[in-house]
Amino acid sequence: MFLVKTRHYIDRARSIGHVGALTWLGYRGSRDVHLGPGVRITDPARVSIGEMVNISRDVKIECLTMAGRAEAGMVVIGDRVFIGERSTIICNARITIGRLTMIGHGVSILDFNHGTSRDGPMRDQLGTTAEVSIGEDCWLGANVIVLPGVTVGDGTVVAAGSVVTQTLPANVIAAGVPARILKDR
Repeated sequence: MFLVKTRHYIDRARSIGHVGALTWLGYRGSRDVHLGPGVRITDPARVSIGEMVNISRDVKIECLTMAGRAEAGMVVIGDRVFIGERSTIICNARITIGRLTMIGHGVSILDFNHGTSRDGPMRDQLGTTAEVSIGEDCWLGANVIVLPGVTVGDGTVVAAGSVVTQTLPANVIAAGVPARILKDR
């Protein structure tokens, strides 16, 4: 028991130091946040994290500047959100995650897509962006992928391994590739 408590306090001290370093780099969100080992946040000034948020190990949050845009995207995470291990949030416009939402391990949330025209190499084409909004009290299961332009309504559950390609209303359970509504919650 002593070893477990000691590990907890060491991990908490490391997390406090990590949040302190992000603050020095421009982060202005809550300091009551737990950041697991290996969490990477690019451009912390473009990320807002609410109170009592738990971001597990090896999560990546990137706010990028896309060609043709004046500034990087913005990620807003509400109070008491959980983000599971190895999840990725990559933002060029805006991604919002509502309070009390649970995001499983290995989830990817993206607000941009790459061009696919035959007019030239794909690597040289400009992408498109569309904001993503995840409502309050949602649950995204492990390995869910949320694509640009999607809104997930409050209280919605998305089953593990699903790909969300279009907006889901509030209080439904959705699953599949692409995600389809199975029933009301």
